[in-house]
Amino acid sequence: MARLSTCIFLFSLIIIASLVGGSEGWLDRYRHIYIKNGLGEGTPLTIHCKSRDDDLGVHVLKSKEEFKFQFQINFHQSTLFFCGFTWEEKLHWFDIYDWSRDKDVCSPDCKWSIMRENPCLYDYDTQKYELCYFSYH
Repeated sequence: MARLSTCIFLFSLIIIASLVGGSEGWLDRYRHIYIKNGLGEGTPLTIHCKSRDDDLGVHVLKSKEEFKFQFQINFHQSTLFFCGFTWEEKLHWFDIYDWSRDKDVCSPDCKWSIMRENPCLYDYDTQKYELCYFSYH
């Protein structure tokens, strides 16, 4: 019986260590996503963001307004949020957070500006939205 208790105790320690330690510890599993209307004056941006489990609803942003949400990375580290962006009656969509792409870049904040040509990620080194090599789907 003592051997079984020891095995359960050790197994529990391993599970706790994997949640707390490592490159993606338990305390830094939250992400904050900021989405800014970068379309220019007079062009409202309608956004609708979702994950497999959450629907964040529809939001309309005036020029330079920002929408923010946060979430916790799932246990399998496969979190994905995608958003539909509508302006001038045309729909564009983009994976606003994809753990496999953003795990090292967006820790803990991911700041996006939605531009006409493409979404641009905020560059913390230059303090500008100039990482614009992403494409709408």
